[in-house]
Amino acid sequence: MTSTSHVWRVFSLLVIVLLVAFATQRLLRPAGYGEYGNYRAGAPFDIMDQPMVYQGKRTCAECHAPTCEKHAKDVHHGVECEDCHGPGGIHAQFYRTKDSSISTAEAAMPKEYKLEGCLYCHRKLAARPRDFPQVNPAAHYEFLHVSEPETKCIECHSPHEPLFLLARAEDARIHPVIYECTACHDKTPEGNYREVARHPVVFVCADCHPAVVKDFAERQHASLRCTACHLFHRENDTAGRIYKNGNQRFCLLCHEKRPFKAEGAIPMIVGAEHLKGMAEATSKDGEALAKDPKACLQCHLEFIHDPEILGRRGAQKDG
Repeated sequence: MTSTSHVWRVFSLLVIVLLVAFATQRLLRPAGYGEYGNYRAGAPFDIMDQPMVYQGKRTCAECHAPTCEKHAKDVHHGVECEDCHGPGGIHAQFYRTKDSSISTAEAAMPKEYKLEGCLYCHRKLAARPRDFPQVNPAAHYEFLHVSEPETKCIECHSPHEPLFLLARAEDARIHPVIYECTACHDKTPEGNYREVARHPVVFVCADCHPAVVKDFAERQHASLRCTACHLFHRENDTAGRIYKNGNQRFCLLCHEKRPFKAEGAIPMIVGAEHLKGMAEATSKDGEALAKDPKACLQCHLEFIHDPEILGRRGAQKDG
């Protein structure tokens, strides 16, 4: 008969290993494990006892209310302050309690400009939704005729008010999803997409605003896409919010004369000087005109749209 002793030796060794492992697991199991689930019951309380690292926008508003009010109104309203400025726990503790164990340098939060800080969210990537604001820095600067490639984004866009909206972003009107040919095609195709067999049904601006789109094609801003000024942010598969913005500061994003912009490329002005001159030419109150957010549209609307066409469509709330 063939001997089986070697099999029993291996089997016995496995049993011993399993028994030792089971006993060790029981001995090392922390108190409370399994009481509420597959974790230690005291773990949530240990986490709660840790010092708070992030504070949230409410804490920031205690000392920085004016800035937070601007931030809450514009398109960055959903971005936490600490996403750009870093954790605020030590900063808040120092200024709330005057904790002598924390130095002023340790309490300081980073606020210096970094290009990658903006491009982390806004760099043009194929993986990002096409209607999310994103740029290729070189192409964006070429479009704006910026002659200095080292120009900072914040020279034009305030991080707290990047678009200078007239009304809260959350109050902008709901609008059907906007599709553009260049979302799928490298360049705008000629003709009407409806003439293409089995082409998906899409919504374009001319479907609902044919008169405005036709008129705009003859205007000085015709080279721009509608969404260059009427910015659209998708909220779901069928709708989003469109920012029908007419703030003079929004217009100056392109038309304000700045040292880093090429001369003669597009009409540019020094905002304060231009408004002062217009006030004198039109016998208007200069101070009131400077404070009027729609000052540009008082004179220049006809360079963008036919006022009569817009009038027949009825006044709409600015977003």
